[in-house]
Amino acid sequence: MPSTMRDDPDYRRLYYVRYADDFLLGFTGPKSEAEEIKQQLRDFLRDELKLELSEEKTLITHAISQAARFLGYQVVILQDDRKHTLRDSHGVKAACRSINGKIGLRIPKDVIEEKCKRYMRKGKARHRKELERVSDYEIIMTYQLEYRGIAQYYRLAYNMTQLGKLKWIMETSLTKTLASKHQIPVPKVYEKYGAKLVVEGKEYKGLRASIPRPDKEPLVASWGGISLQWDIKATLREQPPRLGANRSELERRLLAEFCELCGSDKDVEVHHVKAMRKLHEYPGRPKPAWVVRMIALKRKTLLLCKRCHEATEHGLPMTWPLISLEEIKARRKRTRSRY
Repeated sequence: MPSTMRDDPDYRRLYYVRYADDFLLGFTGPKSEAEEIKQQLRDFLRDELKLELSEEKTLITHAISQAARFLGYQVVILQDDRKHTLRDSHGVKAACRSINGKIGLRIPKDVIEEKCKRYMRKGKARHRKELERVSDYEIIMTYQLEYRGIAQYYRLAYNMTQLGKLKWIMETSLTKTLASKHQIPVPKVYEKYGAKLVVEGKEYKGLRASIPRPDKEPLVASWGGISLQWDIKATLREQPPRLGANRSELERRLLAEFCELCGSDKDVEVHHVKAMRKLHEYPGRPKPAWVVRMIALKRKTLLLCKRCHEATEHGLPMTWPLISLEEIKARRKRTRSRY
């Protein structure tokens, strides 16, 4: 039997929580009074603030049988007589129902499906072609930051393990993206980037890519190692770390504002080829300087001044001095410190 009186006709409670322009009212009492409260809110907003209450979003739900939506969560009253905990009261131990009547937060199913759609096409995980032009480090870091942001936000949900589906879809999309970029099978991606990650003493299987740096620790990007354990006391991070100030590698090169052949800083443009394999189609004759430079940089894009770009487009000889790869790397390094 319940330890408290559950049908007191005079018992009322009203709780209020607000975040920006979203608010939630928790009311203990008859539905007729809840409808009166809703009408009072509607009148106040219309008469005092000249605003209209959204009928689509402002709903009255029974928290045990239905869920209220608030800030991307479903808010419910937990009810399960099978969940027990052992309590000791004045030396007498008894098994008591442990969750009945408590507030629970959960991830809506439609939210998980919507998050998965970004990485899917025709019901299957897809590769993201727009990421193929950046480094492996940035590809893995991009997926990791996107997944970690979602997982961190829903740490308060007791069904957080449902994010396992999203993780599988994102990992498949990630490996397909790397496979498409390097023109290799997906199993080869796991052979090349597979790694064991240890986070807070727990071991996870994941992916890892690094960028070596002279006289510094390498830049390391990892996929995985994020726990899906429910933590009702978790502190949500509203500002996750950003990758490269949200700039792509090509944007950072453009900000450097110099030709990657001669070093000129005037009228810098982007020369682009469809695929790296096109650069090797010069049998029996020397490769032009711009082709040699793109192969050395391992990029399908090359920043050129107007003079070098015209020579490249029309197959003209370049009689002016060109800068070295070391000079390019030194200039890029100085640019990263500014941006």
